[in-house]
Amino acid sequence: MNLVGQRIGQYEIVARFGEGGMATVYRARQAKVGREVAIKVMLPSLAHRDVFAQRFEREAQLIAKLSHPHIVKLFDYGTLRGFHLRLLDPSFDPRTDLYYFVMELMLGGSLAERMRKARLSLAEIRAVLQQIAPALDYAHQQGIVHRDLKPGNVLFDAHQNAFLTDFGIAKLLEDGEDKNALTQEGTTLGTPSYMSPELWQGINIGAWTDLYALGVMLFEMLSGKLPFVANTPYRVMYMHMNDQPPALQKYDPALPESLNAVIQRAMAKAPEDRFPSAVALVEAFEEALRAVPSQVSIPAVQESPLAAAPKASPNTTTLTRRPWLLIGLIMVVALSAIVIAVMLSGRS
Repeated sequence: MNLVGQRIGQYEIVARFGEGGMATVYRARQAKVGREVAIKVMLPSLAHRDVFAQRFEREAQLIAKLSHPHIVKLFDYGTLRGFHLRLLDPSFDPRTDLYYFVMELMLGGSLAERMRKARLSLAEIRAVLQQIAPALDYAHQQGIVHRDLKPGNVLFDAHQNAFLTDFGIAKLLEDGEDKNALTQEGTTLGTPSYMSPELWQGINIGAWTDLYALGVMLFEMLSGKLPFVANTPYRVMYMHMNDQPPALQKYDPALPESLNAVIQRAMAKAPEDRFPSAVALVEAFEEALRAVPSQVSIPAVQESPLAAAPKASPNTTTLTRRPWLLIGLIMVVALSAIVIAVMLSGRS
């Protein structure tokens, strides 16, 4: 079903923006205030399944609780009635409603898209972390665990600021424990490549679960690769639960070895061995960069890196010094001649 050209309440659907596992995202215009927004509409194929309808509504409720400069804002939430949708698509079940919510429009794409295009510089990585980490800690302070933190859920606005989004499977800390991640409605609660050991098991899920995913993201941003890759989700699960992430230098020998300790702690198997907060992880990342000897050049850390001056070769250095040596010898000879002349004139 394509809603482009249709009107949802006071919102005029302008274009189809993208589609995920649960919803289609449209670009729309709120005519009364002249504001462009994003509208997330549940996929019709999921609308008849209560678990997805509840999850969609829950996401809207969770986002409404959050107010942070780097979390995508929720403006509105509503329901598209089935009998109205039937007018657009005769095959649509009139007894089925679709949920939607209206959010801030992000025009800068996702972190995942950027990473597919090119490796990020250390300066770009630092900028993303400095914005996302406080937002993640804020959500945790509100009692919310994201549970699906990954590059695809970090969006950029037109000014290249980073924002957290997609709290579709977020968990309130006061909720009871979940079942195993692979057994709820036949779906995986999370994205296998970023899931912590406890998230795979569905036990002891907390803020530390997101910090593990942030560690995986940092590894991927630094190396351009995921730490654990396999042919099946079960093999990926085994690796997350048992294997240590490889050294970053396996993928980029130029990366400082001091960063390995940051990754190892961020992705520790035991939650208590990880960083206490996302900001603490970022501070450790920056400290690891500062620990690099000054003779090791990491130009990407600089906000506005300047081109390094070309080094002079040994031969060039020798040649540039020789004229000064010749001038010095001439001056010594000249002074000696003057002294001798004065002495001779005195004797005469």
